[in-house]
Amino acid sequence: MAKIVTHKDEEPYFGNEKLLDIAPKRSFSAMIFELLSGKEPTPDQEFLFETILNISIDHGPETPSAIEVINKAKEGKLITQSVAAGILQISDYHGGAIEPAMELFYKIKNDGLEPKMVVREYLSLDKRIPGFGHRIYTVDPRSQLLFKLAKERNVSSEFISLAGKIVEELKIAKGKDLPVNIDGSIAAILCSFGWPKELGKAVFIIARTPGLCGQYLNNS
Repeated sequence: MAKIVTHKDEEPYFGNEKLLDIAPKRSFSAMIFELLSGKEPTPDQEFLFETILNISIDHGPETPSAIEVINKAKEGKLITQSVAAGILQISDYHGGAIEPAMELFYKIKNDGLEPKMVVREYLSLDKRIPGFGHRIYTVDPRSQLLFKLAKERNVSSEFISLAGKIVEELKIAKGKDLPVNIDGSIAAILCSFGWPKELGKAVFIIARTPGLCGQYLNNS
């Protein structure tokens, strides 16, 4: 359950702690982690989560959300209107693939499925496997960095290994590389935190909103 701010005795509380007491002592990423998950992160989890937010902060003016923000900015819309319009472009095909990728990873683990059979099923139905493939990258460098840091920080490798097996099976089935993209790598790491899939889109929205603000400011 998310940990939100409430008020008691005319003071703001973050969960059971006074917000003004903890605000100077914790990073923004640690606060977001705790708000979403209800748990304080370990130092390694905080480091990795902050890296996820930093990597996802923007990806240029060509993304669907940025295009919408830029168009609204050029129409003279307010930053609130423009950024909100950009966020509405987040879908299972833009940023929102984290959630279905998490769902897939958990299903494979919990149901004891073979990655090979899952890949074959998706391809037989002509369905795209969420979190894999990218329009620019043959190997997504953002995913490579996250997986490297996860290994260095001893974050559970179970779901990262699972993502790698899916890549292998996709190459065998299609004869070409379809890398784990940024959505897939974030999904694997959030699964290693034990987070529910519903937090996938929330993480991307939080991470990308500053970038959308920047796109607006550059085009207004």
